[in-house]
Amino acid sequence: MKNLFLFFSTFVLVLACGLAAGTSSAQASVPQYSFQTEDGKWDGEIGNPNKHSDLEVELVSPIYLKTSSGSKKLTNYSNVSVRLVNARTGKSTGYHSLADGKALFTGMKIGKYYVDVKDGYSSGKVKGKLQIVFKN
Repeated sequence: MKNLFLFFSTFVLVLACGLAAGTSSAQASVPQYSFQTEDGKWDGEIGNPNKHSDLEVELVSPIYLKTSSGSKKLTNYSNVSVRLVNARTGKSTGYHSLADGKALFTGMKIGKYYVDVKDGYSSGKVKGKLQIVFKN
């Protein structure tokens, strides 16, 4: 009887831990988009269902500078910036610096937005991944 109780107690504990771990990772799931500057493509998109939402674009390390002589891992993002473009109207925000690895866009209207990343390098293109996070 004691062994049976120990078995069921262990089973319940393992099951509870598994469910808790599964829940936290699902809540933290944020889609990521690959980007490369100067390729003429949008670098991600997001549908904003909430009026006056704050959206944050975050770089996902590592980020690389690709030049004719090869690739170099970037640790300073001060030459990289991002803007959001309304898919319906074509109106865009100004470019926001990604120097800190992220840029916050506040009070965004409802709608679908495209992400546009640009760099200030004359000798190469920046390549990496980003994610878009709702802040409120």
